[in-house]
Amino acid sequence: MRARVKRLAVGAIVAVCSLPLTACSAGLETSIAYTASSVTLAPDEALVVDFGDINPTVGEEWVLTREPDPAVLGPGDERSRYLGEEGETGAPSALTYRFAPVGEGTTVIQFEYRFRGAVPEDLDDQKTAEITVTVK
Repeated sequence: MRARVKRLAVGAIVAVCSLPLTACSAGLETSIAYTASSVTLAPDEALVVDFGDINPTVGEEWVLTREPDPAVLGPGDERSRYLGEEGETGAPSALTYRFAPVGEGTTVIQFEYRFRGAVPEDLDDQKTAEITVTVK
């Protein structure tokens, strides 16, 4: 019985001591607008690129056109949050891309705005983003 209580106590101490480490590593993020030209991150800090509101139901999208150096950042994780009411169609979504750091260095990521799968013909509607990311 004593050995079991001792194992449970040791397990509880290990679990409590490791909680802050797990919480910190999972939550560090730096969010920037897609219009930013550069950003510097700590090695444990993820990058979130915010594209604001788009409406994919009419064909709006941002496409990653230049992947980051895989030695610096992991692949982009596109995240979309629907802003309409439950059951509503046609409402916009908040769009972000998240990149987890892999190692120190500098890389460039690029995005392009597309409407219905193509770059808009009107120059005023054409948008791109190029962000230099440094992890150090």
